Amino acid sequence: MLELNGFVQARRVGPVSGEFAAGRLTLLIGPNGSGKSSLLAGGAGLSDSEGEGQVRLAGKDLSGFSLHELAHHRAMLAQQAVLPHGLRGYELLALAAEPLGGVSEAVCRVMAELAVPLGLETLYDRPVTSLSGGEQQRLQIAGTLLQVHPSINPDARLLLLDEPLAGLDWHHQLATLRLLRGYAEQGLAVVASIHDINLACQYADEIWCLHRGLLAARGTPEVITPALIAEVFEVKVQVFEQHGRRLMLPEE
Repeated sequence: MLELNGFVQARRVGPVSGEFAAGRLTLLIGPNGSGKSSLLAGGAGLSDSEGEGQVRLAGKDLSGFSLHELAHHRAMLAQQAVLPHGLRGYELLALAAEPLGGVSEAVCRVMAELAVPLGLETLYDRPVTSLSGGEQQRLQIAGTLLQVHPSINPDARLLLLDEPLAGLDWHHQLATLRLLRGYAEQGLAVVASIHDINLACQYADEIWCLHRGLLAARGTPEVITPALIAEVFEVKVQVFEQHGRRLMLPEE
């Protein structure tokens, strides 16, 4: 679905080649500054500097899409989004619906659907500037998901999120990951960066581990080993297994 061929952002990431496949949830892990944000921005067509290599979405070079076309085919949650002042929660989500023709009955249904797992019922009528960081993050996640919801945007192909779990409590972290899996199961290519390695191994179909701008490992969660973590994160871990799941904990 999203193909990278020798993708480079100078002094940030690359060269990286690979594909984020439709119907799969790919989670990016790696230390701070390893290139995760630059990779996601490049995949969304939002890089702030000229890069090298080729990025193709559904077989078409990303440079061949207008911004309006990109808004129909992909959604991107940036790590440090600037929220408009004076808006209430529901108005923030209404902005996400603008590329799709504005608020409709179908959009309202999706807003109601997202309100339950993300705990938005009490946030929609409040000014966004009065909300906590975690509450604002949940609204921004909902707006990003709304933009590519298959029931209102059949052209959607790709969902990209840069650290969507940042600032969220454990309950809403898990709810967000379940939603991302659900979008992948509906046929989208879903890619997100997270810092919790155990959650990545639990929820991802595929994991990309970045280190100093390059791919240190890529594959199913089994590619994440104590040796890899020691090399990339400079942390020694022990592996425990319970109910068929692996849990990695730092050694004291």
